[in-house]
Amino acid sequence: MRARIIRSLAALAGLLAAPAALADVLRFPVPLVTVYPGETIRDGILEDREFPGLAERPQAIDSRRVLVGKVARRTLLPGQLIPVNAVEDPKLVVRGTPAQVVFAQGGLVISTLAQPLQSGSVGEQVRARNIDSGLVVVGTVQPDGTIRIGAR
Repeated sequence: MRARIIRSLAALAGLLAAPAALADVLRFPVPLVTVYPGETIRDGILEDREFPGLAERPQAIDSRRVLVGKVARRTLLPGQLIPVNAVEDPKLVVRGTPAQVVFAQGGLVISTLAQPLQSGSVGEQVRARNIDSGLVVVGTVQPDGTIRIGAR
């Protein structure tokens, strides 16, 4: 009789714990194929996968919206979580590839070509060498791929 009561209590405890276990199921987007460094992440190569029973929330990207359009910084394996530091924004300004530098203040706008000395994404500051004068300037990468220098 005592053994039957213990089994019943164990079964009841299992039923009560089941919803808690289901609550620990987390969904993360994972690649379907290997994504190599420098490749752009597209929605078609991602799938949402459930990760049940994780002891703590991993430092991984949990939204497809955040991933699409980013560039892999390192190799991403199929079915594996994507760490936050494994992706970055695409570089609009590439080191060594001429880019337009724009100085705009008030009604005055001056633009010229420069050779970036470093690559950069939108909002990052990069150094670039003016092709005509050799002067090195520092500017901010704009969404259109230009480098803006001077006061705003």
